[in-house]
Parts: sequence; C-alpha cells; structure tokens
Amino acid sequence: MRHINARPAAATALALILLIAGARPGAAQGWIEPPVDRWLPHHHVERLRSDVTVRIDGERRVAHVEVEEVFRNNSRVMQEGDYLYPIAPEAVFTDFSLFMGEEELRGEVLPADEARRIYEEIVRRKKDPALIELVGHGVLRARVFPIEPGDTRRIILRYTQILGKDGDLLRFRYPRVVGTVPGTEQSERSTPDLRRRADHPFTLTVRVDGAERFATPYSPTHVIEVRERGRDELEIAHSGDASARDFELFLPLRESFVGASVVAHAPSGEPGYFMLLIAPPAHGDEMHIPRDLTLVLDVSGSMSGVKIEQARDALDQILAGLRPEDRFRLITFASVVRSFGEDFVHADRATLREARDYLAGVRAEGSTNIVDALREALDPESEAGRLSLIVFLTDGKPTVGETAPERIAEVAERLRDGERVFAFGVGYDVNTYLLDRLAEGGRGTVSYVQPGDDVEEAVSSLTRKISFPALSDLRIVRAPAELEDFYPNPLPDLFYGEDLILFGRYRGHGGGQLVLEGTRAGETQRFTYEVELPRRENDNDFIPRLWAARKAGALTAYLRLHGADPEVVEEIRQLGLRYGIITEYTSYLVEEPLLAMNQMPQVAMDRAMELAAAPAEATGAEAFKRAEASSRLRDADALEEAELVVAGVTTREGGRGDARGQGAPHAVRHVGRKLFVLSDGTWTDMTFDDSLQVIELAPYSEAYFELARRLPALTPYLALGERVIIAGDGVALELTPDGATSWGSSELRSVLQAFEGSL
Repeated sequence: MRHINARPAAATALALILLIAGARPGAAQGWIEPPVDRWLPHHHVERLRSDVTVRIDGERRVAHVEVEEVFRNNSRVMQEGDYLYPIAPEAVFTDFSLFMGEEELRGEVLPADEARRIYEEIVRRKKDPALIELVGHGVLRARVFPIEPGDTRRIILRYTQILGKDGDLLRFRYPRVVGTVPGTEQSERSTPDLRRRADHPFTLTVRVDGAERFATPYSPTHVIEVRERGRDELEIAHSGDASARDFELFLPLRESFVGASVVAHAPSGEPGYFMLLIAPPAHGDEMHIPRDLTLVLDVSGSMSGVKIEQARDALDQILAGLRPEDRFRLITFASVVRSFGEDFVHADRATLREARDYLAGVRAEGSTNIVDALREALDPESEAGRLSLIVFLTDGKPTVGETAPERIAEVAERLRDGERVFAFGVGYDVNTYLLDRLAEGGRGTVSYVQPGDDVEEAVSSLTRKISFPALSDLRIVRAPAELEDFYPNPLPDLFYGEDLILFGRYRGHGGGQLVLEGTRAGETQRFTYEVELPRRENDNDFIPRLWAARKAGALTAYLRLHGADPEVVEEIRQLGLRYGIITEYTSYLVEEPLLAMNQMPQVAMDRAMELAAAPAEATGAEAFKRAEASSRLRDADALEEAELVVAGVTTREGGRGDARGQGAPHAVRHVGRKLFVLSDGTWTDMTFDDSLQVIELAPYSEAYFELARRLPALTPYLALGERVIIAGDGVALELTPDGATSWGSSELRSVLQAFEGSL
C-alpha cells in the first residue's frame, strides 16, 4: 500500500490517492453508467461553495484552471463525498489536493486498478483518502472519505486546457458540476432533489495575460465584470449561484481596426442561427468622429431633492468626457425651456466650467413642457461629418403645451434629421410610449430608472458607451448566406471599447466574405472578413435562446407602440413555447399552467388586448415595468441576463429578480430550448398537448438508464426530477413511479425517433 504525503496523526493515518481510469464507451458528459441498479443523488454531503480561478496565457492560448470546493456533512452519520466534475474534452488533469484543516495533502497518479484497490481498502479501515477517476468522456469523479458528522472538507482540482478558436475569437468554456453519483454503503437513501444544485455560491475569476491582443471579453451565458489590472492584464469576474449552465467566454482578437467573428448553431431542417460579434479596439488610435451632444434635462418640481442632484452629477460626468473637437448644448425644461448658450459651443475648459455653474444654479420647479424641449433640441440641422447625439432625461408625463404623446412623437419625427436619441425615464410617472417612440425613431436606446435607484449610475453606463464613436451608419452589405430576422435592426453606431453583438437567422450555408460598411468623419469605410456559416452545427446552443429573447423584446415593444396585433401575439407565444421565453403576454403560464395549455391562444389574446388597449397612455408602475423589461430583453447579451429579465416580468408581485435570480418563479424551469411549468407536482413541457401518445417510464429504472445512454441529449430533461412530462414529435415521455421499468423494442425505437430530431 502506498501512502502519499502521509504522516502519523493522533487518531488516523492520512492518505491521498489519484487515478486516471480509462473512459467507459458510450458514457455521456454529466452521466455515468451506474455500478448498481439505481442512480440516487444524496444531499447529506452539501457543497457550501465553489470558487474557480483561471489563468489564461493569451500568447500560448492555454488556460490553467483551479477549482476549489468546500463540502459539509449535514447528516448524523459518517459520509463519503462523491461528486462528478465535468471538464472540457480537450482538458488535461494535472493534480488534486485534499485539505485537513489548513494542511494541504497532494496525491499522485496510479494505475486505475491499483488506486481503486488502495482507496477501497482505506475506506474499509475508515482512514482519510481521496480518489479522482475519469468515469466518462469529460467527467471526473471525486470521492472523499470519511467526512464526520458536521465536518467540512476542502478540495482543489487543477487542470489545463487549450483554448478553442472560432474565427477571430478565442473561446474558453467551463463546464458546470452536474450532481452526485450513487452512494456507498455509508450513504443513506433519500429523495432526489436536483434543484439544490443551485443553492451554493459560485464565483469564477479569469485573469488574462497578454491582454493587448484582445478586444472586450464577452460571455453569452453569464453576466461578467471586466477590469484592467496593470498594463497588460485583464480580470474577468462572475459571481452568483451554481445554476447548472456551462460558462462560455469569448476573447475577440485585435487583428484590425474593427474585428468581426461569426459563431453559428445550425440544427437540421431549419434556417441556422448566428451570432455576429463586431469588436472595435478598446481605445482608438486613429481619428475620432467629432460629436455634437445635446443634453436635455427635466427640472420640473417633481425632480426636486435627490433626483435633481443625481441628474446634475450625471450630466457633469458626460461633460467631463467631452473632447476639444466636440461641441455641446445644454437645455433645461419645466414650464418653459431654457438653454445654456444660443447654439452649439466647443468643449473647452472655460466653457465647460460655465456650463457646470449653469447646472449648479438650476432649481426644480414648475410643470413639464416636453414638446417645446424636443423642438429646441431637434431644431438645429445635423452637420455632415459629426455624430449628433441627444440625451433626454425626464421623470414625468407632459403637462404643459401639447400633452398628447402621439402628437409629441410626430413633432419629434418631423424635426429629426439624423440625431441619435438616448432617453431616460425616471420613476413610474413617465410616459413609456413616448420615450420608446423617441428612442426607436432616433436609433438610440431608452433606459428606465426605478424610483429610488441612482440616476447617475444609470446615465454613467451610457456615458462610457458614447464616449468614443468609431463608426456610424453601420451596415452589412455582403455575407456568404442570406442573413435575416436579426437584432438589433437597424444596426446601431459602433463605439470604441463597446462590442456590437448581433443575433439572427441565416438561410443557405457556406464560407466566404462578410462585408461591413460604416461612416467615419464623413467618409465610408469598408471591412471584409472570411467567415463560415455551416450547414450543420450542434454546438453553440445558447444562440437560439438569445435570439428569441431579443426578438420577444422587439415584438412586445412593437405591441406597446402600435396596439394589439393577433399575429404578433401568436408569434410571441410561439417564441415562448419553443425557446422558453416568458414575456408580459405569456406570464400567465406560470400561474395557470393547465388553463394555459388548453386555452393559450385566447388567454394570450385577451391579455394582449388589455395591455395594449391605449398604448399612447402608457404611464404608471405596470407600464413602467413592462417597458423596462422589454427594453432590457431587446438588449440582452447573456442567457443569465435574459432570464433575470424574465424573472422580473413573471413574479406575482411584479418585482425584479436580483443578481442571483431571486424573485424568479419557482414554478418555471428552463432546460435546453424547452420551458417546463410545475403542475400538480409534475414538471410539464409547455409544448405538450393531449394529442400526443404518452409513454410512461419509471425514474432510475433499467429502462431509464438505457434511454439516457442511447439518447444523451435527453438527460438534462430527465434530471428535472421523478415526475416530468417531455414532449417529442408525436410522442410524450412521462416519468412517473408507476411507469415501465424495461423496454419493448418497438417502444424504445418510437421514443428515440420522436426525440432525436426535436432536442
């Protein structure tokens, strides 16, 4: 018997053993063929936290990954911790540490049979070993024994992987932990509850050396924070719960003034999906586009107190970011409209100081004259070669002059001649219809600031975005396939340090040139890239849901602006069912799932008619929250971000989910491209209807595991629990304790055929 880093102790001798065993054929990532006739995850050994640190060598395209996990035995008996760790297929396991208090014990790799024999011998004598083995393609199994009642164990797993390359992107993927494996004789049988996988805190920190090689990092799956550390190092951070979704990170390579990469997902039998990432450099070394910036601030009586102070600070921050070649105007409005200066002025130090003094002397009083403020802001003609931007901030609806939102929007459309309009609505009294119309016509954005939120913080994100324009009037003039139904559309302007991410569909396939054009300082610039739009691509399945989220946001915004349209409502409903996107018109699915499944078209239509009966009068808390949600959904760049928006829309109280998804309805689950609603204790696929043939299957039976082996794509849906209904093509599979435990050959064949093309 070999003891590695072992030393005598008062009660026990310590040993740590590692092994790499041969992969079992047919095992799928996240699942292994169980050594006994059951798969019973147990939660007596609880994972308290997961901390992942990644060091990326940008020059060599290598990632060094360190996973630290802490476990606690919550039972009253001795337990074995037994967990699966999925790792990327291209990863190479390096080492593993077990901590006894603060002491770190390391192991070494032994032949599989010898290591397992040593481990089991030590377990029988109740000593302290740990075992790592490769049990399937891309899955490591970690076993730690014993863990005394109430004790904790800390382990660290380390591996190295080469980063993949998609066009001009380097790609890092961190697979998430998938659950537990059957207990040993020390574990107790208990009811599975896979939802508890998401309870423990999770942090991931990526440090990138050679950062000058890359534009802004981007994650399509999680919300990240990017920080600069020194001259040539980036730090990318994410924190949240441990929801079971792979973490994806793209690092765009800086190979030209504007880089572009296409990533695709192409299921068979339908148009493909694409993500186009357009990445200018973080800082422009060449000539900037000069800006004409108009700041319009509501100073009516309702803005008094904290709001006016925050608004002053926000505009002061924008003024501080102006360059000598920029010009600006400063307009304030209440009952009457006042301006700092008669026309645009240059952003020199003396003028900026005078503008700040003007802002400091403004008092909040009077009513709200929006139409005259817009006339004043839009009156000057845009000058060729300059980018004209308007920032419009208000907390109320019009009460002086023209008060009809529709007619005010028409006035703005007549006067606009190329200005980009960025609107901010502060509080529930704003007319969301009017602000949406201004931003839509002005090729800008609208942001909504909830009562009590910091106005300055909301405006500062826009300040960063519009600080350094790179290209205006951006457009795609050629592609190797037909691009359609993409969002955002039309393309917004491109700014230094701000990637533009486009999601859409494509017809046809092949490789060839993608050609972008834009305008800089009055001159047309053209950029050409070699890209591939494949005929078939099963990877990158995050793209369809992000495309669907953006489309749902755009369609709900259309309904708010133009009133209920039966075809648009039906399109939103179909998006929700197919891609698991809940919107203001489908949130009733959560509360009345059985009614929704039987009467969805009529219920959705009635709700849409109610919400969009008078779009021009869209004020109040409900209108504010719906407008905010669809605005955020249209701009969602990450699955996590889109789901937080969904959580905010579907809570009964109408509140927003926080950064960990709190406030999300417990009756809804997104799995893959499906949406499940909990009804009478059963997770029910929302595409299920009574016309489907139902085949019942007992969970954790022989038939259950055979199906998981034969059709690995089905396993995430099976993992929902012991009572699940999954709809396929003409057939539905129902997990129920009374279901079949073995297959007839024709029955298994029909299930495989029903699901092979639909997952």
